Parts: sequence; C-alpha cells; structure tokens
Amino acid sequence: MDNLISLITSWPAILITVASFLYWHFTKSFDHWKKKGVVFEKPVFLFGNIKDRMLFRKAFHEFQLETYKKFKGNPFAGLFEGRRPSLMLLDPELIKCVMVRDFEHFVDRPTFRLRSPAYMRHMLINLKGHDWKQVRQIMTPAFTSGKLKQMFSLVDQCGRQMEEYFDSNITPDNPKLSLEMKEFQGRFTLDVIATCAFGVESNSIKFPDSELISMMSKFGDIPLYKRLALFAIILFIPMFARFIPLSFFNTTVMQYLQRLVQKVTQARKTGDIKRNDFLQLMIEHQDPDTSSHSDDVLKLYPSDSNPVKQIPYLRPDTVTAQAILFLIAGYETSSTLLTFACYELSVNPDIQDMLRAHVNEVLDKHDGQVTYEALQEMNYLEMVLNETLRLHPPVARVDRHCTMDYTLPSTNISIKAGDSVNVPIMGLHYDPEYYPDPYTFDPERFTPAEKAKRSPYVFLPFGAGPRNCIGLRFAVLSTKLAMVYMIRKFKLVRTERTKFEYNKYLNLLNAKDGIHLDVERM
Repeated sequence: MDNLISLITSWPAILITVASFLYWHFTKSFDHWKKKGVVFEKPVFLFGNIKDRMLFRKAFHEFQLETYKKFKGNPFAGLFEGRRPSLMLLDPELIKCVMVRDFEHFVDRPTFRLRSPAYMRHMLINLKGHDWKQVRQIMTPAFTSGKLKQMFSLVDQCGRQMEEYFDSNITPDNPKLSLEMKEFQGRFTLDVIATCAFGVESNSIKFPDSELISMMSKFGDIPLYKRLALFAIILFIPMFARFIPLSFFNTTVMQYLQRLVQKVTQARKTGDIKRNDFLQLMIEHQDPDTSSHSDDVLKLYPSDSNPVKQIPYLRPDTVTAQAILFLIAGYETSSTLLTFACYELSVNPDIQDMLRAHVNEVLDKHDGQVTYEALQEMNYLEMVLNETLRLHPPVARVDRHCTMDYTLPSTNISIKAGDSVNVPIMGLHYDPEYYPDPYTFDPERFTPAEKAKRSPYVFLPFGAGPRNCIGLRFAVLSTKLAMVYMIRKFKLVRTERTKFEYNKYLNLLNAKDGIHLDVERM
C-alpha cells in the first residue's frame, strides 16, 4: 500500500520532469541565431517560425512571401522550422555565391530520410554528392539544344492535336469550350512527355479519361492526417523518419508509375526499336548485371579502352527513379506554367491580343508553319511566360545543404557542414525594389533592357547553378509551342468562375478549385 501511495505521489514529479525535458529539447536551439548575431524572429515552442504553415492556415507561397517581407532590408535572416535553424538569403550577391560561385560548399539539397522504396530515394532531386554528379552527367545529354531540335516534330504533333481538339469542339452551335485549365494542360503536357521521353502515345487530349491522366492528376493527393503526420515527424522526430512508411506523394500513384515505367523499359530492351529519347539514354547506361539487388545508385565498370577509367552505370531502380521523376516534374511544372499563363492572358486581353499578333507575325515569316526556328524568334512569347513564372513560380523557395564549412562573404557568419540555407524565390519575385508594382502582370519587365537593370538572381523559377532544373529547356520548348497553338486562332476568355486562391495543402503551386476559362474561336 505504501508503494502504491509513493507511486501515485511521484507521478506529478515524473510528468514535470518529462515536460521539462521536452521543452528543453525543443527549445535548446532557439538561441542559435542570437549567438551568431543574425537577425531573426522569436520562435514559438514546437513550431519555430512556421506555425501558420504547419497548421495549413496559409498557402506555402503566401507564407514564403510574408516571411520575406518581414526581413526585407537585411542581406540574410535566421529562421526556425520547428527546432531546426535555416538561414534565408535575401541579397542577390549572396544567392549567387551559394548557388553558383561557391557551389562546392552547397552541392546537396536537404532531404528527409523517410522510409521509401529505392525508386524514390534514387531520384536525381534526392541524390547527394558523387551520386548526384554522376547521374546528372548521364542525364544531361538528353536535354541539349540538339536533342530538343530532333524531338521538335514529336512536340509539334501534340500541339496539332490540341488545335484539332479545339477545332472539333468549338463550332457555330457550340461557340465556347469551357475548360479547367490545369486538367487540360496536364493532358497536353502528359502527351508531350509520354511521346518524347518514352515513345508512348497517351492520347490524353482525345481520351481524357485514360488511366494514366487519372493517376497523374492524383499524385499529390495525400489525406490531411498524413500531411500533418509528415510535418510532425520531420520537425519533431526526424531521427525516426526512416522507420515510418510515409511519403510526400500518393503511394498508389507512385506504385502505378513504377509498374508502367518498368513495363515500357522492358519492352524497349527486348524489342528491336531504338528511339533517340530520354528512356533510351537511361537504358544504354543501365547496369548489365540485373541479378544483384544492391541498393547502390550506380555501379562502376572499367572502360574497354582504358581499364583504369571507371564508367558509371545506373542500377535498375535508379533508371526507374529518373523516368518517374521526369514524368512528375515535367507534368507538374509545365502544366502549372501553362495554366497560369492562360489565366493571366484571359484577365489581360490587351496583352493577349499583342501576343497573338506577335505570334502570327513570326509565323508569317515561316510560311505559317510552327517550326523550331519560329519559336526561337518569339521573344514576346518568352517575355509573357517569364512574367507568368515571376508571378506564379511553381516552387516558392529552394534549399541547399551545406557540405563544407563556409563563411558568408564580407561577414563573420559561419555556416557549418550540415546546416541549411534557403532562397526565397516568391519573395524575390514580388520585391518592388526589383519589380515595381509587383502584383501587375507586365511582360515588358523582361525586355533585354529591363533585364540588364537587375541581378539575374532575383528571377529564379528554375533555380540557378549546377543544381538548377535539368529539364528547363524542354519545359520552355513545350510550353511555348502549346501557347502558339492555344492563341494563334483562338482566344482565352475569363468567366464568372475565373478566380482562384492558392491551395493551402500543397507546397507546389496549385489553385484550390482550378482555373476555369472559356476558349473561343477568333
């Protein structure tokens, strides 16, 4: 009986001890920036400086913009994401140093060691150090200007199918075609990627109910409780993340894409057809020894011509990983850019008219044909797309992981290996110092003369430096071509439903209820 009473009376002391330990654990880093003399906002227990974002009170892009505005005027500022410090860079020259000049100190991106299959861990965006460098070098030849020119006819075929779809659905009896733009542009983008990268005709424009388009549209669909669980694990118990089967993507969709890519890869390897595309490049660099179940990203073999030289070959899961990444990244970024470009043209009809006149003027010089050379001459179209990317960047910020100790130039601020820094893309894009009247859609900001007035490091929709978006050129080519076929004979018209707010539950840019527009014949 005395033992029971003793146990009961000791419970408050135990709870106080545990609570005190937890409070100490989650706040012990909160003096990090004060010690370094870096300006920072007072953090909150458990949440640090990201309470509104973690509880999904604000969309990721809006939250990043507000954070930037709080520290405007400082070259850098300290943040706390939970208990983890992160240094935000606001000065374009410091951004240049970290992302380009001193890249060897910031080779990696921060990643979370979640329990996930190899085909997700081995994606290029998740690779580090030597593995990243080798895989990037293997993939780069697929995105040269020469390769893009070779595949232009395939992209053009998808554009023609889009125009034919409009022609057949916009008639005297049905003069308006109502579309939710993200869904429609996703279909076009998927057609382009499937055709150019994998040699597969998905025909998503003609057959919108196909299984592939249905799956791709849901790859980011994750229940709210899983999103909250991901946040909690990453912020509070990151050391246990590798034991917990959670993912930033819809698991069912990822498994479907894995099976699809493996099926297409196997068919290509056993068939007689060889195409000059992304998948063929990956297959030619695949490890011939498929019997091993190693978790390595790649394997080195001696060169036939020089036994001392080591040639990297990709493990099978690494090939699958890059193919899935190409599908997801290309689908999401290109369809988002096209969606918001269409939105901005619909609410700025004068700019739409100017763009249409420019496009048709260039096409007239090429006998009315949409050619690779014609697209290169469409400077105003590129200005429109750049202004869209400024206002609606698919990614609101980029992060870098310090791999070697570094001191910020002209300061005594040291960044240790293992620390993270972030670049606030959304904030830079909306900074009136660089872009006066930043909420106004104005393609003239991107004339050569205007661009020369500001640092290139205040416009970063695709990142910068060696770790920028590898598919940048492919994305620009496909989006420019899509816009040509969208507006040369048709016009984009806003409706009562043409309004949007950002989706609060996604980190990538997304309109909560879509972007609804009408397409009419000129």
